[in-house]
This record gives sequence, C-alpha cells and structure tokens, in this order.
Amino acid sequence: MKNWPTLLTLMLVLAAVALPRSLDLDRFVTPDEPKWLTRSANFYLALAQRDPLNTFQKEHPGVTVMWAGTAGFLIRYPSYVTQGPGQQDRPQRFKRYLDSIDVDALELLAAGRAMVVIGIVLALGLAYLAAVRLVGLLPALVGFLLIAFDPFLVALSRLLHLDGLVSTLMLLSLLAWLNYLLRGGRRRDLFLSAAAAGLSWLTKSPAFFLLLFIGLTCLIEAVRAWRIKRQDVWGALWQAARPALIWTATAALVFVLLWPAMWTDPLSALQQVFGGAASYASEGHDSITFFNGEIHQAGISDWRFYPISYFWRSTPAVLVGLLLAAAQLLPGRFPSIREQRRTILYLALYVLFYTLFMTFGAKKFDRYLLPVFPALDLLAGMGWVAVLSPLLSRVRVGSPARFPAARWAGIGAGLLLLVVVLAHAFGTWRTHPYYLSYYNPLAGGSRKAPRVMMIGWGEGLDQAARYLNGKPGAEKLRVASWYPDGPFSYFFAGETLQRDFPDSPEELPKADYVVLYSHQWQRQLPSQVFLEFFAAQTPEEVIYLNGLEYARIYPTY
Repeated sequence: MKNWPTLLTLMLVLAAVALPRSLDLDRFVTPDEPKWLTRSANFYLALAQRDPLNTFQKEHPGVTVMWAGTAGFLIRYPSYVTQGPGQQDRPQRFKRYLDSIDVDALELLAAGRAMVVIGIVLALGLAYLAAVRLVGLLPALVGFLLIAFDPFLVALSRLLHLDGLVSTLMLLSLLAWLNYLLRGGRRRDLFLSAAAAGLSWLTKSPAFFLLLFIGLTCLIEAVRAWRIKRQDVWGALWQAARPALIWTATAALVFVLLWPAMWTDPLSALQQVFGGAASYASEGHDSITFFNGEIHQAGISDWRFYPISYFWRSTPAVLVGLLLAAAQLLPGRFPSIREQRRTILYLALYVLFYTLFMTFGAKKFDRYLLPVFPALDLLAGMGWVAVLSPLLSRVRVGSPARFPAARWAGIGAGLLLLVVVLAHAFGTWRTHPYYLSYYNPLAGGSRKAPRVMMIGWGEGLDQAARYLNGKPGAEKLRVASWYPDGPFSYFFAGETLQRDFPDSPEELPKADYVVLYSHQWQRQLPSQVFLEFFAAQTPEEVIYLNGLEYARIYPTY
C-alpha cells in the first residue's frame, strides 16, 4: 500500500501524543479549572433547557472547553440537568452542591480533561497528516514527536482549560492553510483550515490573530505572483483574496453553528468577547505578578517577557533544532531542502507576529505564548532532519560493498534523531505528572527558575492535602490554604476555609493548619508582615516537586 509509512507513523504520533496527556488526569487541579467545570455545568444546563443565551459564560469565550466539560458530565453525571440547582456563579457553591449529593468533583473534572485530550489527539493527528504533505514524512515525524513530548505543551494540553486546545487548533489551521497556499490549492485544505480556525475562535479570542496572518500571507503571495508572473496588480490581489474570503466565511459559519449564544444575540456575544480581549490587553493583571526577579503591581511592560519565558519553557533539543532550521535560510546551505524555505519562512512569520501580537498586551503569562510552541517544535524537527538528511539518504543508496562506510553513517544519523527525541522526552518523563515544574536546564533548570519565573499553578497543593489527609481525624481538620478552591479543596478530606488570606496573621480565621504557596513568597502576598510571621516559624512539612519548593504546611496550635 502506497501510504503505509504515513499510516504507521500516524499511529506512532497519536500514541506519543496521547500517552503523556492521558495518564493521571486526577492528580492535581489548577486554579482556573473549577471555574471551567462550573461553566461547563451551566453550559450543559443551558443546552438541555434550550436556553441559548446562557451558553455565553465567559468572554474568552471557552465554548470548545465547555463542550468538552459537557461531554464529561454526560459520562459521569448525565442527570445533572434534571437534578442540578440551576445556573451557578461560584465554583465553591457548586463544589458544595456536588459534595451534598456525593458526586466527586475531581472525577467530573478528570472526565472533562479526558475529552479535551481526545480532541487534541484528533486535531494533532490531522495536523500531522497536513505536515507530512507540507514538509515530508521524516521532518513531520520528528517535529510531531517533539510536539508530542514538549513538557510545557503537554502540561497545558491535559487540562479543562483553554491554552492547550487553542494552540492545537491554531496549528491545524496554520498547516492546512499552508498546504492550500503552497501545495496545489486543494479546497479540502482550505475548508479544514477554516473549520479549525472557527473552533480556535470559539476557544480563546487571541486566535483571531489567524485572520491577520491569513491576510498577510495572501498579500505576500499576491506580491510574489505579481513579481514572478507579471500579473495585473488588481488581478493578483483578487486571486489571493478570494480564498481568504471563503476561509473567513467558513470559519465564521463554524463559530456561529457551534455556539448557540450567537443564534439569538450575536452582537452582544461578540461585543463581550472583543471587549474582554481589549480589557485584558490594556488593563493588565488584576493582581501582583512576578517576573525576572521583580514584582509587578499591574501589567508587565517588559518586551523580553515572552522571549525569556520561551527560553525557560523550551528544551535543549528544540533550541538546537531551531538554530539548524535558521541555518537552512542561509544562501547556498542545504540545497536538498531548498523547496522548504517558504514553509520555514511562513512558520517563522507566524511565530514572530504572534509573539509581537501578545507582547502588546499588558496582561502576560507564559502560557499565553503556547500557540507558538508546536510551530517551533515542527521547525526544530525540520532543522534536525535537514542537517542529517545527507547521511540519512545513504541508508537507501550505495552498493553492498559500500555498506560499512556509507550506510552505517546513515544508520548513525537515524539513531542520533532517536536520541534527540528521547532526550527531549526525558524532561517530560522526569516531571510526570507535574509537567509545569519543568524548566530548561540550559537556563538553569529548577535551581534558578524561582529567581526569574513565577513558580506554580496549583500543583503541589494536592500533595499538601494528601499529607494532611494522613493525619488522625483529618476529616475534622480545618485548613486555610492558598488557592483553596480546587487545587487544595478537591483533595482534602476536611474543611477548606474559603477565605483569602488577610494582611495580618492575627486576622486569620481559626484553623488547624495554614498552607502557604510559592506564589506568596515570590509575590509577597498577602503582605510582608504576614510572610515574616510564618518565616519565623518552622513548617511541619515542605512540599517539593522536581527540586522546586511549592508549599509549606504550618500547624497553628
């Protein structure tokens, strides 16, 4: 069968993508996920009650995430639509309701996470097939194995959250569009790209960047056609703009069909989506953040935020591969892959302009840059294969007499590619399942990361809860914890106090234990006085993950 190498490698890629994302989905919880679980419950209820207006839950808009959460409810708690208390606005109240009917919120969350993982696996499978046609089998395979085991990408693509899903959908849209643009103009590529774009818009508003990027590529191709073919200027522009208009209309159709809120009051829904995006971009953070050794009271204006964050979150194998990919653009270098240079340039433009697009926003988190990670991983894979391709080709050529000299060199190059992928995957394996605790060893790893990066997004608090669950009479204990709702409460057998920490330790509510988190001493929250009070005490237990200190547990008696 002609396509058997593609099909076999597709199975390999799907398994590699699924494995690290699907294991231990109930191990820890991030602070935003209880909110998305609650919004998913509201979305499910709105669908069941034919109430399209209430399918608008957040300006992000997070619709695909809520569809995944709804599927999780259908698996774990399908009768919620008849038994539930109605639309909920507070995750704490929703958790209390679930506890009252003996439904485990963590199981519901894990089911929703599993649906997100399934969606990501399917989307990356389609993206891999698009990449094979775009850049060739081996570069696509190496690139997608780097994507499959990228620790930061893995960490965020196994949550009931936005960033992993939107990054995958944007990659699929990008690769399908480049296939349309550079590989024959097939309509199926155009419509696949548009459908993925519509789904990405339903996930998170920064995905509308694709509109700008598609327009830019059309303009570049129009100028190129005018210069090479000497077409009429307006004819060249129309020829380039026509598929972009079809793409936009198809993406918009998907956006409308899968979000019932757009059926009844589209102007209000769009106004809130774009108004929210503008607010995040202009107003910055509503809380104190930490970056590069400094505490930021509002938005982070430092243009270096995303380049530095990428360096810390990437891996040595990818960074070296990117240097090799950049070398392909040098005149006279690697002539065997000259036809790939337009693809490399377009992928690089996507990464560059998306990074600039996000840099202008005042609100910054490292995860907001996630959509460039899979594109950069693919570029890195292309770089490694391009450099080794002269050696790899010797496996297929040469007489038997030349086997020792020529073909062994090719086999060695193949083994080197395997070592590169395994070395890249080692960081993911070593940090399982707390993949967010990975930091690039070239930047200093876990030893230096707390000086630069804000550490932790809820991971580690599950370990603190499990430690306290081992206490006699744990179900009667009262604990005050940072990130109480979800990261701690979903695991703790006793009572989790649902109050923010006060500035003064004397104002703490009566509790048996206090759990402090890494964010607090990095961001000096809630106050220096509060932290100094506990710094003078010895914690009963300290939670470490992969060499990083995440939580301290203090008894109050």
